[in-house]
Amino acid sequence: MSQGATSAAVVSVGNELLFGETLDTNTAWLGRKLATLGIPVVRGYTVGDVAEDIGWAVRDAIQVADLVLVTGGLGPTPDDLTKFAVANVLGRDLVVDDRVKESLQERFREQGMDGVPPTAYDQAYVLSGSEPLHNAEGTAPGIFLRSDEAIIVLLPGVPRELKDIVNGSLLPHLERLQRDAPDRVWHHVIHTTGIAESRLTALLEERLADVSDEERLGVGLAYLPDVRGVDLRFTAFGPSRDEAFARMAPLVQSIEDVVKPYRFESDSGDLAEAVSQILRERGMTIATAESCTGGLIAKQVTGVEGASDVFAGGIVAYSNEAKIALLGVSILDLAEHGAVSETVANQLALGVADLMNSDIGIGVTGVAGPGGGTEEKPVGTVWIATSLGGEVEARICRYSGGREAVRVKAGQAALAAVYRRLVDSTA
Repeated sequence: MSQGATSAAVVSVGNELLFGETLDTNTAWLGRKLATLGIPVVRGYTVGDVAEDIGWAVRDAIQVADLVLVTGGLGPTPDDLTKFAVANVLGRDLVVDDRVKESLQERFREQGMDGVPPTAYDQAYVLSGSEPLHNAEGTAPGIFLRSDEAIIVLLPGVPRELKDIVNGSLLPHLERLQRDAPDRVWHHVIHTTGIAESRLTALLEERLADVSDEERLGVGLAYLPDVRGVDLRFTAFGPSRDEAFARMAPLVQSIEDVVKPYRFESDSGDLAEAVSQILRERGMTIATAESCTGGLIAKQVTGVEGASDVFAGGIVAYSNEAKIALLGVSILDLAEHGAVSETVANQLALGVADLMNSDIGIGVTGVAGPGGGTEEKPVGTVWIATSLGGEVEARICRYSGGREAVRVKAGQAALAAVYRRLVDSTA
């Protein structure tokens, strides 16, 4: 193992992952989290609840990485075999940790139980020489172990438990591992939305062609698209973030005017978080009137911590009757223009802002499909309106993809419209 953890591997354990019953969001989340700490994930494994397979993956992982994180298989059921498999690989005994045992007893007492179920006591066993990692969200602790081969971390597979441990008791260990490393990998991420990957790539590569080979040397650029947008991840090695970013700066600056209309600032990459941050700073509130998105925008905004400070309320006005009765949409305008129209979107945005006494209103109406489209308004047609201080703006969008893709893209576009108006209002 090299001095300081400079690379990581993730082993995901669970039959449900192999059978497709559960998506492995843990590996993606860990990859992003570790990247912010300058620890690249160089390999990933997915294995079932079979001790031999877990053991094989861990043996292979410690050959290629300094830090091996194993997720899943730490619960109280017979198929939770991770600790036993890893102990066998490393030649360690499983021993009872009194602190974990006491924590289990306290947790079950709080739940009104006289004692700890016998199977739950298995979670008090840890690998000899290891340190248990407190799990505030569940009963199975994480385990941190330094060995001659690598640093091994065992984590529960339940996402909220894994994140609690990583952001809590594991984080100081990870920061300590990299603090004295002579050379680390650093990332700078630019979040964009509202522009297709192909179009963005073409524009950026044209600009980057003007950057000298010397300035581009040692700096990588990855395009990371999903249905909501495209992240641009610049990568460089260096002893400090400032030195690495100085190497990235010529490339970042060369594309600034291209990405400016589409970028947003958010540590997590969540546009709802970016909007909420600005609203909170300005003491403003937002309300949503949604038709085709069915409450998706409200869900995104209320998913951000502290949403009660900025979210006034939302209405899913799916039927025309609801649009008329709840938000004051004109029955004559509905008849003349149809529900999917600029006029109705504007009235939705203004109506919900007035109803909720909110600074900003969002109105979204469209055809998500798969049915309901016409030649004039095919599936994927969405009108998005935003009102700010009583001034309303609207735009028509045409999206490809299935029903869910249309809904997600429309929700993202609505938040992007709000974000851009807020940013531009102080520019």
